[in-house]
Amino acid sequence: MITEQQKITRSASSNTEAHIRNLFSDSIIENVNVWLNVHDNDLNIIHWNKVAEEISGYSRDEVLGHTKIWEWLYPDEVYRKQSMSQAYNIVIENKLMSYFEREILCKEGQLKTILWNSRSLKDEQGEIYGAITFGYDITDRKHAEEALKKAHDELSVLYDVASVASESIDLNTIMKSSLDRVLPTMKSKKGAIHLWDPQTKTLYLAAHKGLSHTTITQLDLISLDSGLISQVFEQSKAVIVSDMGQLLKIRNAPANVLHTYLGVPMRAKGKALGVISVFGKAGHHFSSEETTLLTSIARQVGVAVENARLYQEAGQLAVMEERRRLARELHDSVTQSLFSLTLLAEAGQRLLRSGKLEDTEKHLTWLNETAQDALKEMRLLVYELRPLVLETGGLVTAIQQRLNAVERRAGIKAHLIADQAVELPLRLEEGLYRIIQEALNNSLKHAAATSVTVQLNTNDIGVKAEVVDNGLGFNSRAGHKKGGMGLLSMRERAEKLGGQLQIVSKPEQGTKIEVSINWAQLPALGVNL
Repeated sequence: MITEQQKITRSASSNTEAHIRNLFSDSIIENVNVWLNVHDNDLNIIHWNKVAEEISGYSRDEVLGHTKIWEWLYPDEVYRKQSMSQAYNIVIENKLMSYFEREILCKEGQLKTILWNSRSLKDEQGEIYGAITFGYDITDRKHAEEALKKAHDELSVLYDVASVASESIDLNTIMKSSLDRVLPTMKSKKGAIHLWDPQTKTLYLAAHKGLSHTTITQLDLISLDSGLISQVFEQSKAVIVSDMGQLLKIRNAPANVLHTYLGVPMRAKGKALGVISVFGKAGHHFSSEETTLLTSIARQVGVAVENARLYQEAGQLAVMEERRRLARELHDSVTQSLFSLTLLAEAGQRLLRSGKLEDTEKHLTWLNETAQDALKEMRLLVYELRPLVLETGGLVTAIQQRLNAVERRAGIKAHLIADQAVELPLRLEEGLYRIIQEALNNSLKHAAATSVTVQLNTNDIGVKAEVVDNGLGFNSRAGHKKGGMGLLSMRERAEKLGGQLQIVSKPEQGTKIEVSINWAQLPALGVNL
Protein backbone atom coordinates (compact mmCIF):
# COMPACT_ATOMS: atom_id res chain seq x y z
CA MET A 1 0.00 0.00 0.00
CA ILE A 2 1.25 3.45 -0.94
CA THR A 3 0.65 6.01 1.79
CA GLU A 4 -0.65 9.51 1.19
CA GLN A 5 2.78 10.90 2.12
CA GLN A 6 4.46 8.72 -0.51
CA LYS A 7 1.85 9.85 -3.09
CA ILE A 8 2.58 13.48 -2.24
CA THR A 9 6.32 12.88 -2.38
CA ARG A 10 6.06 11.08 -5.72
CA SER A 11 3.86 13.87 -7.10
CA ALA A 12 6.39 16.44 -5.97
CA SER A 13 9.10 14.27 -7.44
CA SER A 14 7.35 14.18 -10.82
CA ASN A 15 6.90 17.93 -10.83
CA THR A 16 10.53 18.48 -9.85
CA GLU A 17 11.72 15.92 -12.40
CA ALA A 18 9.85 17.79 -15.10
CA HIS A 19 11.30 21.09 -13.94
CA ILE A 20 14.82 19.66 -13.97
CA ARG A 21 14.33 18.32 -17.47
CA ASN A 22 13.33 21.81 -18.51
CA LEU A 23 16.63 23.03 -17.14
CA PHE A 24 18.80 20.16 -18.46
CA SER A 25 18.37 17.90 -21.45
CA ASP A 26 17.90 14.16 -20.93
CA SER A 27 21.32 13.44 -22.45
CA ILE A 28 23.06 15.71 -19.96
CA ILE A 29 21.19 14.29 -16.97
CA GLU A 30 21.75 10.64 -17.83
CA ASN A 31 25.12 10.77 -19.55
CA VAL A 32 27.01 13.32 -17.49
CA ASN A 33 30.09 11.56 -16.10
CA VAL A 34 29.51 12.64 -12.50
CA TRP A 35 27.17 11.69 -9.70
CA LEU A 36 23.97 13.78 -9.98
CA ASN A 37 21.12 13.66 -7.52
CA VAL A 38 18.32 16.00 -6.50
CA HIS A 39 16.48 16.16 -3.18
CA ASP A 40 13.55 18.24 -2.02
CA ASN A 41 13.38 20.52 0.97
CA ASP A 42 12.80 17.52 3.26
CA LEU A 43 15.83 15.72 1.81
CA ASN A 44 13.75 13.10 0.00
CA ILE A 45 15.63 11.92 -3.10
CA ILE A 46 13.73 12.84 -6.25
CA HIS A 47 16.41 12.25 -8.87
CA TRP A 48 19.30 9.75 -9.02
CA ASN A 49 21.34 9.34 -12.21
CA LYS A 50 23.24 6.33 -13.56
CA VAL A 51 26.64 7.44 -12.24
CA ALA A 52 25.14 7.77 -8.75
CA GLU A 53 23.89 4.20 -9.12
CA GLU A 54 27.33 2.97 -10.27
CA ILE A 55 29.31 4.67 -7.52
CA SER A 56 26.97 3.94 -4.59
CA GLY A 57 25.64 0.58 -5.69
CA TYR A 58 22.05 1.70 -4.92
CA SER A 59 19.55 1.74 -7.81
CA ARG A 60 17.17 4.54 -8.57
CA ASP A 61 14.17 2.47 -7.46
CA GLU A 62 15.81 1.89 -4.07
CA VAL A 63 16.42 5.53 -3.21
CA LEU A 64 13.65 7.63 -4.79
CA GLY A 65 10.87 9.08 -2.69
CA HIS A 66 12.42 8.83 0.81
CA THR A 67 15.46 9.76 2.96
CA LYS A 68 16.80 6.30 3.76
CA ILE A 69 19.83 6.83 1.53
CA TRP A 70 21.25 9.22 4.13
CA GLU A 71 21.31 6.39 6.67
CA TRP A 72 22.81 3.97 4.15
CA LEU A 73 25.59 6.28 2.97
CA TYR A 74 26.34 7.68 6.42
CA PRO A 75 25.76 4.92 9.02
CA ASP A 76 27.57 6.89 11.74
CA GLU A 77 24.89 9.03 13.40
CA VAL A 78 27.13 12.01 14.19
CA TYR A 79 28.63 12.02 10.71
CA ARG A 80 25.15 11.66 9.16
CA LYS A 81 23.75 14.58 11.14
CA GLN A 82 26.64 16.79 9.98
CA SER A 83 26.01 15.86 6.33
CA MET A 84 22.25 16.35 6.57
CA SER A 85 22.71 19.68 8.35
CA GLN A 86 24.77 20.93 5.41
CA ALA A 87 22.04 19.78 3.01
CA TYR A 88 19.35 21.59 5.03
CA ASN A 89 21.40 24.79 5.01
CA ILE A 90 21.40 24.73 1.21
CA VAL A 91 17.59 24.60 0.89
CA ILE A 92 16.73 26.72 3.93
CA GLU A 93 19.37 29.44 3.77
CA ASN A 94 20.03 29.26 0.02
CA LYS A 95 23.72 28.46 0.59
CA LEU A 96 26.13 27.24 -2.03
CA MET A 97 28.42 24.37 -1.02
CA SER A 98 31.48 23.91 -3.20
CA TYR A 99 34.17 21.24 -3.15
CA PHE A 100 33.59 19.65 0.24
CA GLU A 101 34.64 16.06 0.88
CA ARG A 102 32.59 13.32 2.47
CA GLU A 103 33.31 9.64 2.95
CA ILE A 104 30.38 7.33 2.08
CA LEU A 105 29.67 3.64 2.70
CA CYS A 106 28.61 1.96 -0.55
CA LYS A 107 26.09 -0.88 -0.81
CA GLU A 108 28.83 -3.51 -1.17
CA GLY A 109 30.64 -2.22 1.90
CA GLN A 110 33.40 -0.16 0.24
CA LEU A 111 34.34 3.21 1.62
CA LYS A 112 34.66 5.94 -1.00
CA THR A 113 35.56 9.60 -0.82
CA ILE A 114 33.28 11.94 -2.77
CA LEU A 115 33.91 15.59 -3.58
CA TRP A 116 30.52 17.37 -3.52
CA ASN A 117 29.18 20.55 -5.13
CA SER A 118 25.61 21.49 -4.24
CA ARG A 119 23.26 24.40 -4.78
CA SER A 120 19.56 25.18 -4.27
CA LEU A 121 16.89 24.93 -7.00
CA LYS A 122 14.18 27.58 -7.45
CA ASP A 123 10.88 27.59 -9.35
CA GLU A 124 9.47 30.37 -11.56
CA GLN A 125 8.34 32.31 -8.49
CA GLY A 126 11.83 32.14 -6.99
CA GLU A 127 10.84 29.68 -4.28
CA ILE A 128 13.40 27.04 -3.26
CA TYR A 129 12.00 23.55 -3.81
CA GLY A 130 15.15 21.48 -3.38
CA ALA A 131 18.82 21.17 -4.24
CA ILE A 132 20.90 19.61 -6.96
CA THR A 133 24.20 17.93 -6.05
CA PHE A 134 27.12 16.83 -8.20
CA GLY A 135 29.59 14.31 -6.81
CA TYR A 136 33.08 13.33 -7.99
CA ASP A 137 34.59 10.05 -6.90
CA ILE A 138 38.10 11.00 -5.72
CA THR A 139 38.81 7.78 -3.82
CA ASP A 140 41.73 6.77 -6.02
CA ARG A 141 43.18 10.26 -5.81
CA LYS A 142 42.88 10.27 -2.01
CA HIS A 143 44.59 6.90 -1.84
CA ALA A 144 47.36 8.22 -4.06
CA GLU A 145 47.71 11.34 -1.88
CA GLU A 146 47.82 9.24 1.29
CA ALA A 147 50.37 6.89 -0.25
CA LEU A 148 52.46 9.87 -1.34
CA LYS A 149 52.25 11.43 2.14
CA LYS A 150 53.14 8.11 3.74
CA ALA A 151 56.13 7.71 1.43
CA HIS A 152 57.16 11.30 2.16
CA ASP A 153 56.91 10.74 5.92
CA GLU A 154 58.94 7.53 5.68
CA LEU A 155 61.62 9.21 3.58
CA SER A 156 61.68 12.12 6.02
CA VAL A 157 62.33 9.93 9.03
CA LEU A 158 65.02 8.00 7.14
CA TYR A 159 66.60 11.30 6.17
CA ASP A 160 66.36 12.55 9.76
CA VAL A 161 68.03 9.41 11.11
CA ALA A 162 70.74 9.65 8.45
CA SER A 163 71.33 13.29 9.35
CA VAL A 164 71.92 12.32 12.98
CA ALA A 165 75.05 10.42 11.96
CA SER A 166 76.38 13.44 10.08
CA GLU A 167 75.64 15.79 12.98
CA SER A 168 77.34 13.75 15.69
CA ILE A 169 79.71 10.85 16.21
CA ASP A 170 78.71 10.44 19.84
CA LEU A 171 76.85 7.14 20.32
CA ASN A 172 74.61 8.50 23.09
CA THR A 173 73.48 11.40 20.92
CA ILE A 174 72.89 9.15 17.92
CA MET A 175 70.80 6.67 19.92
CA LYS A 176 68.66 9.26 21.68
CA SER A 177 68.05 11.37 18.55
CA SER A 178 67.23 8.29 16.47
CA LEU A 179 64.68 7.07 19.02
CA ASP A 180 63.11 10.54 19.21
CA ARG A 181 62.53 10.41 15.45
CA VAL A 182 61.41 6.77 15.27
CA LEU A 183 58.64 6.71 17.89
CA PRO A 184 56.32 9.37 16.35
CA THR A 185 56.59 7.61 13.00
CA MET A 186 55.56 4.32 14.62
CA LYS A 187 52.72 6.09 16.50
CA SER A 188 54.24 5.05 19.81
CA LYS A 189 55.44 6.80 22.96
CA LYS A 190 57.59 3.96 24.33
CA GLY A 191 60.74 2.48 22.91
CA ALA A 192 64.31 1.40 23.55
CA ILE A 193 67.59 0.80 21.74
CA HIS A 194 70.05 -1.85 22.89
CA LEU A 195 73.64 -2.15 21.68
CA TRP A 196 75.72 -5.31 21.68
CA ASP A 197 78.87 -5.38 23.78
CA PRO A 198 81.10 -8.19 22.45
CA GLN A 199 83.36 -8.08 25.50
CA THR A 200 80.66 -8.76 28.10
CA LYS A 201 78.42 -10.69 25.67
CA THR A 202 75.41 -8.60 26.68
CA LEU A 203 72.99 -6.11 25.16
CA TYR A 204 73.06 -2.87 27.12
CA LEU A 205 70.38 -0.18 27.15
CA ALA A 206 71.77 2.68 25.06
CA ALA A 207 68.60 4.81 24.81
CA HIS A 208 65.02 4.69 26.06
CA LYS A 209 61.89 6.80 26.13
CA GLY A 210 58.58 6.56 27.96
CA LEU A 211 59.61 3.54 30.06
CA SER A 212 59.06 3.23 33.79
CA HIS A 213 61.99 3.07 36.21
CA THR A 214 61.24 -0.62 36.86
CA THR A 215 61.29 -1.41 33.14
CA ILE A 216 64.54 0.50 32.66
CA THR A 217 66.15 -1.53 35.44
CA GLN A 218 64.91 -4.79 33.90
CA LEU A 219 66.14 -3.88 30.43
CA ASP A 220 69.45 -2.31 31.46
CA LEU A 221 71.57 -5.40 30.68
CA ILE A 222 70.27 -8.35 28.67
CA SER A 223 72.16 -11.59 28.23
CA LEU A 224 71.57 -14.01 25.38
CA ASP A 225 68.68 -16.50 25.62
CA SER A 226 66.85 -14.24 28.05
CA GLY A 227 63.76 -12.93 26.31
CA LEU A 228 62.29 -11.09 23.36
CA ILE A 229 65.06 -8.60 22.75
CA SER A 230 67.79 -11.22 22.79
CA GLN A 231 65.62 -13.32 20.45
CA VAL A 232 65.49 -10.47 17.94
CA PHE A 233 69.27 -10.09 18.18
CA GLU A 234 70.13 -13.79 17.93
CA GLN A 235 67.67 -14.61 15.12
CA SER A 236 68.46 -11.33 13.37
CA LYS A 237 64.89 -10.84 12.24
CA ALA A 238 61.85 -8.83 13.30
CA VAL A 239 59.67 -10.12 16.12
CA ILE A 240 56.07 -8.99 16.67
CA VAL A 241 54.05 -9.76 19.81
CA SER A 242 50.41 -8.73 19.83
CA ASP A 243 49.73 -9.50 23.51
CA MET A 244 52.54 -9.08 26.03
CA GLY A 245 50.25 -10.16 28.86
CA GLN A 246 49.55 -13.49 27.16
CA LEU A 247 53.24 -13.94 26.31
CA LEU A 248 54.19 -13.39 29.95
CA LYS A 249 51.31 -15.74 30.97
CA ILE A 250 49.78 -13.10 33.22
CA ARG A 251 46.07 -13.47 33.94
CA ASN A 252 44.14 -10.23 34.23
CA ALA A 253 47.33 -8.40 33.27
CA PRO A 254 47.57 -4.79 34.51
CA ALA A 255 47.47 -1.98 31.98
CA ASN A 256 51.23 -1.46 32.07
CA VAL A 257 51.86 -4.86 30.41
CA LEU A 258 48.88 -4.76 28.06
CA HIS A 259 50.84 -3.59 25.05
CA THR A 260 52.17 -4.89 21.78
CA TYR A 261 55.81 -5.22 20.80
CA LEU A 262 57.85 -4.83 17.63
CA GLY A 263 61.58 -5.43 17.67
CA VAL A 264 63.99 -5.32 14.73
CA PRO A 265 67.74 -5.97 14.59
CA MET A 266 70.33 -3.31 13.79
CA ARG A 267 72.98 -4.49 11.36
CA ALA A 268 75.90 -3.05 9.41
CA LYS A 269 78.50 -4.77 7.26
CA GLY A 270 76.94 -8.14 7.98
CA LYS A 271 77.28 -7.76 11.76
CA ALA A 272 74.50 -7.61 14.34
CA LEU A 273 74.95 -4.43 16.38
CA GLY A 274 71.82 -4.22 18.50
CA VAL A 275 68.02 -4.05 18.61
CA ILE A 276 65.39 -1.32 18.24
CA SER A 277 62.23 -2.03 20.26
CA VAL A 278 58.88 -0.24 19.98
CA PHE A 279 55.98 -0.80 22.39
CA GLY A 280 52.47 -0.08 21.12
CA LYS A 281 49.18 0.39 22.91
CA ALA A 282 47.03 -2.60 23.78
CA GLY A 283 45.12 -3.72 20.69
CA HIS A 284 47.45 -2.05 18.23
CA HIS A 285 48.66 -4.35 15.47
CA PHE A 286 51.95 -3.49 13.82
CA SER A 287 51.48 -3.78 10.06
CA SER A 288 53.91 -5.27 7.57
CA GLU A 289 54.51 -1.74 6.26
CA GLU A 290 55.48 -0.53 9.76
CA THR A 291 57.77 -3.53 10.20
CA THR A 292 59.44 -2.84 6.87
CA LEU A 293 59.87 0.84 7.74
CA LEU A 294 61.36 0.12 11.17
CA THR A 295 63.71 -2.42 9.59
CA SER A 296 64.92 0.23 7.13
CA ILE A 297 65.38 2.71 9.97
CA ALA A 298 67.30 0.10 11.98
CA ARG A 299 69.69 -0.45 9.07
CA GLN A 300 70.29 3.29 8.88
CA VAL A 301 70.90 3.52 12.63
CA GLY A 302 73.21 0.51 12.37
CA VAL A 303 75.35 2.32 9.82
CA ALA A 304 75.49 5.35 12.13
CA VAL A 305 76.55 3.14 15.07
CA GLU A 306 79.27 1.47 13.00
CA ASN A 307 80.58 4.85 11.84
CA ALA A 308 80.62 6.18 15.40
CA ARG A 309 82.56 3.15 16.58
CA LEU A 310 85.04 3.51 13.76
CA TYR A 311 85.55 7.11 14.82
CA GLN A 312 86.10 5.93 18.39
CA GLU A 313 88.64 3.35 17.26
CA ALA A 314 90.38 5.96 15.16
CA GLY A 315 90.32 8.25 18.18
CA GLN A 316 91.89 5.54 20.33
CA LEU A 317 94.65 5.08 17.75
CA ALA A 318 95.14 8.83 17.76
CA VAL A 319 95.36 8.77 21.57
CA MET A 320 98.06 6.08 21.42
CA GLU A 321 99.98 8.10 18.87
CA GLU A 322 99.55 11.21 21.01
CA ARG A 323 100.94 9.34 24.01
CA ARG A 324 103.96 8.28 21.98
CA ARG A 325 104.41 11.88 20.84
CA LEU A 326 104.21 13.14 24.41
CA ALA A 327 106.72 10.51 25.50
CA ARG A 328 109.12 11.69 22.79
CA GLU A 329 108.63 15.30 23.82
CA LEU A 330 109.20 14.41 27.47
CA HIS A 331 112.46 12.77 26.46
CA ASP A 332 113.52 15.44 23.99
CA SER A 333 112.66 18.52 26.00
CA VAL A 334 111.82 18.07 29.68
CA THR A 335 114.21 15.17 30.36
CA GLN A 336 117.09 17.01 28.70
CA SER A 337 116.21 20.17 30.61
CA LEU A 338 116.27 18.26 33.88
CA PHE A 339 119.63 16.71 32.93
CA SER A 340 120.93 20.22 32.19
CA LEU A 341 119.69 21.37 35.59
CA THR A 342 121.72 18.59 37.20
CA LEU A 343 124.89 19.60 35.32
CA LEU A 344 124.42 23.30 36.12
CA ALA A 345 123.81 22.56 39.79
CA GLU A 346 126.99 20.44 39.99
CA ALA A 347 129.03 23.13 38.19
CA GLY A 348 127.61 25.81 40.50
CA GLN A 349 128.59 23.79 43.55
CA ARG A 350 132.20 23.47 42.30
CA LEU A 351 132.41 27.19 41.55
CA LEU A 352 130.99 28.03 44.96
CA ARG A 353 133.56 25.82 46.72
CA SER A 354 136.38 27.46 44.76
CA GLY A 355 135.15 30.93 45.76
CA LYS A 356 134.26 32.13 42.28
CA LEU A 357 131.08 33.91 43.32
CA GLU A 358 130.62 35.89 40.09
CA ASP A 359 130.74 32.71 37.99
CA THR A 360 128.49 30.97 40.50
CA GLU A 361 125.91 33.74 40.10
CA LYS A 362 125.97 33.26 36.30
CA HIS A 363 125.43 29.51 36.70
CA LEU A 364 122.53 30.16 39.10
CA THR A 365 120.98 32.49 36.50
CA TRP A 366 121.31 29.77 33.84
CA LEU A 367 119.93 27.26 36.32
CA ASN A 368 116.87 29.47 36.95
CA GLU A 369 116.26 30.04 33.22
CA THR A 370 116.55 26.32 32.44
CA ALA A 371 114.18 25.47 35.29
CA GLN A 372 111.64 28.02 33.99
CA ASP A 373 111.86 26.52 30.50
CA ALA A 374 111.34 23.02 31.91
CA LEU A 375 108.34 24.27 33.91
CA LYS A 376 106.81 25.77 30.77
CA GLU A 377 107.30 22.51 28.88
CA MET A 378 105.69 20.52 31.69
CA ARG A 379 102.72 22.89 31.89
CA LEU A 380 102.20 22.56 28.14
CA LEU A 381 102.33 18.78 28.26
CA VAL A 382 99.96 18.63 31.23
CA TYR A 383 97.56 20.91 29.36
CA GLU A 384 97.65 18.56 26.37
CA LEU A 385 96.91 15.63 28.67
CA ARG A 386 93.54 17.11 29.65
CA PRO A 387 90.59 14.92 28.55
CA LEU A 388 89.71 16.32 25.12
CA VAL A 389 86.02 15.49 25.46
CA LEU A 390 85.73 18.08 28.25
CA GLU A 391 86.49 20.80 25.73
CA THR A 392 84.15 19.45 23.06
CA GLY A 393 81.32 17.83 24.99
CA GLY A 394 81.56 19.04 28.58
CA LEU A 395 81.64 17.24 31.91
CA VAL A 396 78.40 15.25 31.54
CA THR A 397 79.44 13.83 28.17
CA ALA A 398 82.92 12.99 29.47
CA ILE A 399 81.49 11.06 32.44
CA GLN A 400 78.98 9.24 30.24
CA GLN A 401 81.71 8.20 27.83
CA ARG A 402 83.79 6.93 30.74
CA LEU A 403 80.90 4.84 32.10
CA ASN A 404 80.17 3.40 28.65
CA ALA A 405 83.79 2.65 27.85
CA VAL A 406 84.89 1.17 31.21
CA GLU A 407 82.20 0.26 33.73
CA ARG A 408 79.58 -1.08 31.33
CA ARG A 409 82.18 -3.01 29.37
CA ALA A 410 83.21 -4.61 32.68
CA GLY A 411 79.62 -5.75 33.25
CA ILE A 412 78.84 -3.15 35.92
CA LYS A 413 75.45 -1.44 35.87
CA ALA A 414 76.46 2.19 35.49
CA HIS A 415 74.08 5.14 35.72
CA LEU A 416 74.55 8.88 35.33
CA ILE A 417 72.05 11.29 36.85
CA ALA A 418 72.80 14.87 35.90
CA ASP A 419 71.14 18.21 35.32
CA GLN A 420 70.87 18.74 31.57
CA ALA A 421 72.01 22.34 31.86
CA VAL A 422 75.30 21.66 33.74
CA GLU A 423 77.77 24.19 32.30
CA LEU A 424 80.89 24.86 34.36
CA PRO A 425 84.23 26.61 33.83
CA LEU A 426 86.75 24.28 32.21
CA ARG A 427 89.09 24.28 35.23
CA LEU A 428 86.23 23.26 37.52
CA GLU A 429 85.09 20.58 35.07
CA GLU A 430 88.63 19.18 34.89
CA GLY A 431 88.93 19.01 38.67
CA LEU A 432 85.55 17.35 39.14
CA TYR A 433 86.25 14.93 36.30
CA ARG A 434 89.55 13.82 37.88
CA ILE A 435 87.87 13.32 41.29
CA ILE A 436 85.02 11.31 39.74
CA GLN A 437 87.51 9.37 37.62
CA GLU A 438 89.58 8.43 40.70
CA ALA A 439 86.45 7.40 42.61
CA LEU A 440 85.35 5.20 39.71
CA ASN A 441 88.85 3.70 39.46
CA ASN A 442 88.81 2.82 43.17
CA SER A 443 85.38 1.24 42.80
CA LEU A 444 86.46 -0.74 39.76
CA LYS A 445 89.78 -1.96 41.20
CA HIS A 446 89.04 -2.54 44.87
CA ALA A 447 85.30 -2.55 45.64
CA ALA A 448 84.09 -5.51 43.50
CA ALA A 449 80.94 -3.44 42.85
CA THR A 450 78.20 -4.56 40.47
CA SER A 451 76.47 -1.18 40.32
CA VAL A 452 77.74 2.37 40.38
CA THR A 453 75.86 5.67 40.08
CA VAL A 454 77.32 9.09 39.36
CA GLN A 455 75.13 12.05 40.27
CA LEU A 456 75.89 15.65 39.32
CA ASN A 457 73.71 18.56 40.40
CA THR A 458 73.94 22.34 40.54
CA ASN A 459 71.93 24.87 42.49
CA ASP A 460 72.18 28.46 43.69
CA ILE A 461 74.80 27.54 46.28
CA GLY A 462 77.18 25.47 44.21
CA VAL A 463 77.81 22.13 42.52
CA LYS A 464 77.78 18.66 44.07
CA ALA A 465 79.05 15.39 42.63
CA GLU A 466 78.45 11.94 44.11
CA VAL A 467 79.83 8.52 43.22
CA VAL A 468 77.96 5.67 44.93
CA ASP A 469 78.70 1.96 44.54
CA ASN A 470 77.37 -1.24 46.12
CA GLY A 471 80.82 -2.74 46.64
CA LEU A 472 82.71 -4.19 49.58
CA GLY A 473 83.09 -0.87 51.36
CA PHE A 474 85.59 -0.14 54.12
CA ASN A 475 86.02 1.69 57.41
CA SER A 476 86.12 5.23 56.00
CA ARG A 477 87.73 6.69 59.16
CA ALA A 478 90.49 4.11 59.12
CA GLY A 479 90.88 4.57 55.36
CA HIS A 480 91.31 8.31 55.81
CA LYS A 481 93.93 7.83 58.53
CA LYS A 482 95.84 5.47 56.30
CA GLY A 483 95.95 8.23 53.72
CA GLY A 484 95.64 6.06 50.65
CA MET A 485 97.01 7.79 47.56
CA GLY A 486 93.65 7.73 45.74
CA LEU A 487 91.71 9.24 48.63
CA LEU A 488 94.41 11.82 49.33
CA SER A 489 94.51 12.80 45.67
CA MET A 490 90.74 13.35 45.57
CA ARG A 491 90.80 15.35 48.79
CA GLU A 492 93.64 17.56 47.54
CA ARG A 493 91.86 18.21 44.26
CA ALA A 494 88.65 19.15 46.09
CA GLU A 495 90.54 21.53 48.39
CA LYS A 496 92.25 23.19 45.42
CA LEU A 497 88.78 23.92 44.05
CA GLY A 498 87.72 25.38 47.42
CA GLY A 499 85.46 22.40 48.04
CA GLN A 500 85.02 19.62 50.53
CA LEU A 501 85.28 15.86 50.06
CA GLN A 502 83.20 13.51 52.18
CA ILE A 503 83.62 9.74 52.19
CA VAL A 504 80.92 7.52 53.67
CA SER A 505 81.59 3.80 53.72
CA LYS A 506 81.11 0.72 55.86
CA PRO A 507 82.31 -2.84 55.29
CA GLU A 508 79.92 -4.76 52.98
CA GLN A 509 77.69 -1.66 52.62
CA GLY A 510 79.23 0.12 49.67
CA THR A 511 80.83 3.53 49.40
CA LYS A 512 79.63 7.07 48.73
CA ILE A 513 82.12 9.77 47.77
CA GLU A 514 80.70 13.28 47.71
CA VAL A 515 82.42 16.50 46.68
CA SER A 516 80.73 19.87 47.22
CA ILE A 517 82.01 23.14 45.80
CA ASN A 518 80.58 26.53 46.74
CA TRP A 519 80.30 29.14 43.98
CA ALA A 520 81.49 31.81 46.41
CA GLN A 521 84.90 30.12 46.77
CA LEU A 522 85.73 30.07 43.06
CA PRO A 523 86.70 33.73 42.38
CA ALA A 524 89.35 33.56 45.10
CA LEU A 525 90.86 30.60 43.27
CA GLY A 526 90.97 32.44 39.97
CA VAL A 527 88.00 30.55 38.51
CA ASN A 528 85.56 32.86 36.77
CA LEU A 529 81.91 31.86 36.46
